[in-house]
Amino acid sequence: MDAPRTGAFLYTFTVRLPFVLGIADGLDHDFDLPFDYVTDEVRDVFQRQPFVRIRLFNAPVADRKFWPINMPLAVERFYQGDIGVPDADEHDPHLYEQWLSLETPAAFLAGEPQTDPGYAFHRSLRILNLFLQAFALARDDDAVRPISARELRPLVIIGSLALTGVWTYLGPMLMHPDGKPRTLSSRPVPVHVGALNRAVAAILSDEPFIRSRQWRARAERRKYQGDAADAVVSFQTAAESMVYDLWGLLLVDEGRSSMEIQGRRAAEVPYKSVLSRELAQRLGGRWDLTAQTTPLGRYWSAVYAVRNRIVHAGYLPHDGDAEAAEQAFAGFDRFLEDRLNAKRKTYPRTLLAKVGDGRIESRGWASAWMRQNIARMMAEPSPFYLPRDVAGR
Repeated sequence: MDAPRTGAFLYTFTVRLPFVLGIADGLDHDFDLPFDYVTDEVRDVFQRQPFVRIRLFNAPVADRKFWPINMPLAVERFYQGDIGVPDADEHDPHLYEQWLSLETPAAFLAGEPQTDPGYAFHRSLRILNLFLQAFALARDDDAVRPISARELRPLVIIGSLALTGVWTYLGPMLMHPDGKPRTLSSRPVPVHVGALNRAVAAILSDEPFIRSRQWRARAERRKYQGDAADAVVSFQTAAESMVYDLWGLLLVDEGRSSMEIQGRRAAEVPYKSVLSRELAQRLGGRWDLTAQTTPLGRYWSAVYAVRNRIVHAGYLPHDGDAEAAEQAFAGFDRFLEDRLNAKRKTYPRTLLAKVGDGRIESRGWASAWMRQNIARMMAEPSPFYLPRDVAGR
């Protein structure tokens, strides 16, 4: 990693907003920061309070609001039809995108970690989000919101602006390649259709863990959309859905009837009790919620507790909170699956429903006994995860 660079210049970052603010060109505003430079010598260089300058530029894009540029091409491809292209009208409202320049002194401020090579960008992004929050309040515009660095993909252009006004291009900064645009799949269309049909059937039949997977997918959209609060809340929703489904399947494996299972679920046993009592007693392992060195303790701290701060105290999480929640959720999920594997002879249906035969095989959990039981369960006339009385076993 490059060492932090400082000097008698302004760092500049040219970024594209993921939405438009609805204002014309001409915004040029300095936000003075209530912090000081780390040394008086730096203050003497810049001769003013630390600041972040935000400037705006509106750039037209090819589509029009009511006539996307590729609409005639799509109609031609689907129907071999020709709908023509309307004549250009100077009064027709064109689409546009908004670009910002973020500019700030290339010097550390009090409280900033002096080992961070991206200190100027991180400072600029914090002030941009302060600006966006203030703009949303001032305009009462809920389409405007804070953003994360992920939403500035694919590139941010970095430059240096000398105090004399001369700008130098320093290069592009690749933004979060883990959230890069998805490429076209090389799988044949029939393979996609087969998988799609199976997924539709799973959703319509309300298979166990489907809702949990959907909420987890929503949480992981942070990599593309950057909403940290939604990610943490969605991870916790996914966790609770997964835990309650897991509890129900454990009861199925124990041979409980559908009425008994519904009764237990309808009793609204608190989530914490389901974890520390219902699951812990059946699956074994370490279930101390306060143990920060365990997968369960990390999940409880990074997901459950942060979700409560968001919902009950109005906490606004940052991207690091969401990253920690993602890692903690994954560890919690793997912990549950490891415990199921340890108890596979007692809860084989639950293991198959939660992990799937393919991952059971790939993880080396497919003993001869497990393969035989998977084949038997998959051959049953009714779905193997249903209670015995419903399935007619």
